[in-house]
Amino acid sequence: MAELQKDPITRKDFLSFGILGTITGAILTIPPAAFILGPVIKTDVLGQTDVPSGPDDWHEVGSITEVPVEEPKVFVVDFPVNQIYGDRKIQEESGLSTEEFVVESAIWLSWQHEILEGGEYGQSYRPAFLDDYDGGTLTQAQIEEIQGNLKVLSSSCAHLGCPVRWIVKEGAGEFLCPCHGGIYNINGQYVGGPPPRGMYEYTYEVREDGRIYVRHEFDIEEGLDVQKPYVI
Repeated sequence: MAELQKDPITRKDFLSFGILGTITGAILTIPPAAFILGPVIKTDVLGQTDVPSGPDDWHEVGSITEVPVEEPKVFVVDFPVNQIYGDRKIQEESGLSTEEFVVESAIWLSWQHEILEGGEYGQSYRPAFLDDYDGGTLTQAQIEEIQGNLKVLSSSCAHLGCPVRWIVKEGAGEFLCPCHGGIYNINGQYVGGPPPRGMYEYTYEVREDGRIYVRHEFDIEEGLDVQKPYVI
């Protein structure tokens, strides 16, 4: 009787080849996957932003003397941008991107107002000493009073990030998002529409010379699932 031909590949060999193939596939797959998903991980998981915000990344907005008493005023700040979706080394080596990227961002400044019943505005909490302020050196007490009553708001709507506008109707004003109808009062508080919260407030400081500086940081609670104003 003829002998059966013996299988040249044993079960052990088969498993070894399978493990080797899995490892090889992982080696070939992980780098491109990491390259593609890296920016998503940085922005959505790690909460990183294109705009640097280190301890020295303060940007001048303007002077407290430029903030009107009764309504907000928009200022423009140039924030430098480090592209998460780009490789700075490659950009520099290519010679096509040697200059610093900046993005103009609108920032709304106003004095906090009393909100009366029915949503009407009462008195402005602008410090009285500013009536005679000539640009001299502020005391620490004066700085604290200013910072307790100054609103420094992002123009990014808390719904989907559209830039809001200050609209005055019949003598009363409000921030209005032109995209989906989000409404906020002069203090940036939610009034109506789809936004899940009020307007974002910048981290800011007032210095002794009366100049206002901001960092690209906002009053966002950890773990709160809202549209963050990272892209400006």
